[in-house]
Amino acid sequence: MRTDIDAATPAQTAAPRPARLLPQGVGVIADVAAVAALLAGGGRPIVLAASAGAVLAGGYLVVRRLGQPVDRSALVGLAVAVAGAAIFGYAVRPTPQATTPAGAAPTTPAAPATGTPVAATTGAASSPVAAGTWLFDLPAVDGGNGWEQRAETVDGKRYDHSLVASTCSATDDESESFNLGKRFAAFRATVGVPDDVPDSFRARFTVLVDGEVVFRRDLGLGGTAALDVPVTGALRLTLRVDNVGLSGCDDAAWLEPRLR
Repeated sequence: MRTDIDAATPAQTAAPRPARLLPQGVGVIADVAAVAALLAGGGRPIVLAASAGAVLAGGYLVVRRLGQPVDRSALVGLAVAVAGAAIFGYAVRPTPQATTPAGAAPTTPAAPATGTPVAATTGAASSPVAAGTWLFDLPAVDGGNGWEQRAETVDGKRYDHSLVASTCSATDDESESFNLGKRFAAFRATVGVPDDVPDSFRARFTVLVDGEVVFRRDLGLGGTAALDVPVTGALRLTLRVDNVGLSGCDDAAWLEPRLR
C-alpha cells in the first residue's frame, strides 16, 4: 500500500520591506532650509521651525530603529537630529551686549568747540582754562580808573570782549596793572582805536612785564596791531595808553585780551 505523502511546501519568507526614507528626508530638507535662512539673515521663526522639525524627524527615525541592528537609516536619523539641534541652538543663542570694562567711566561725547573762549569766573584765575584766561577776569592791583570791559568796534569789526581805556589822564588812569603770579606763559591781544573817535586822534599802546617795556605801538583811527608777548615767570603785567602829540584824549581798546 502506497501512501502518498505530500511534501510540505516551505513557507515563503516575506521579503523585507525597504526602509522608508521619509523621516530622514524631511529632516535633511529641514536642516537645509534652516541653514539657508540663517545665511540669508533674519527669518528666525523659519530657522527655529525648520531646525525643530529636523530634530523631531531624526529622533523619530532613531526611535523606530531601536532594538535593531545599526544600519544606515539609524545613522542618518541620528545625524539629522544632531544637526537640527545644533542649528536650533545657534539660532536661539543670546546676542552679546557691549559692556564697559570694570572701573572704566562711560564714554561721554565731547562738547563741540566754539570759536570764543569761555570766560573764567571773576576772581578765580588760579587755574587758566584751556583756551586762555580773559585778562579782565584778573583783579586789577593798580590803576584802571575809567577802564571798562565792553564790546567795541574797531576797523568795522565788532569785538565782544574788549578792555577799553581812556587817554584822558586828567580824569582817568592811563595804565592798569595785574598780578600774574608766575602762572601764565604769554599775553595775547589786538590793540586798536575805536571807530567812533575823531580822525585826528592817535594813541600809543605800551605793555610792560615786571616794569620792562615789551611792546609799544602808535595807532590812529581804524588801525590795529596784534601782540603776543611772553610772560613766563612774570609777576606783574601793566597796560598803558597815551594820546600822541597834540591829538585830543579819547578811547583806546585792548581787544580779546587773554593770558595762557
